[in-house]
Amino acid sequence: MARIWMYVSLLMFIAIKTQGCPQGWVQGPNACFFFSKFGGSWADGNAICQGFNTRLAEPEDDATLAFLLRHAKIEHPTNAQFYLGGSDMFAEGTWVWSSTLDKVNPSHWTPGNPNDDYNNGDCLTLNAPGGGLNDVRCTDTYSFICQAETENHETVNVIG
Repeated sequence: MARIWMYVSLLMFIAIKTQGCPQGWVQGPNACFFFSKFGGSWADGNAICQGFNTRLAEPEDDATLAFLLRHAKIEHPTNAQFYLGGSDMFAEGTWVWSSTLDKVNPSHWTPGNPNDDYNNGDCLTLNAPGGGLNDVRCTDTYSFICQAETENHETVNVIG
């Protein structure tokens, strides 16, 4: 009887913390990321991400950029570039993240970029082989990365 009471007591105080990403997504430093295996325009990628209540990825800090580059090179070696959520559509040469309008970190660009891609480079990609960001035409076909904020669920007490 004492043993049963011990198990019941244990079960009463077990806490389960659920945190993580949906199936098919990968956990990054501060968010979950989905690397598409198909391509489209920047608008296509943006619409698909928004359709899943997420956004095109916006690696604002060094740790997130490094994570995305590492994951892209290892897990998706055939996809050299992925659309991200940055552009200079509103003011030529002023690169901002679409969800916050914060400026893109100038140290994150690959050497020689942004170069405006012959006056047409208004959208931003993660250039995995180049190790940073690249400006491209928004109508070019690339894969894309969606970003979802990590959901931290409250501790749930299980009473058995």
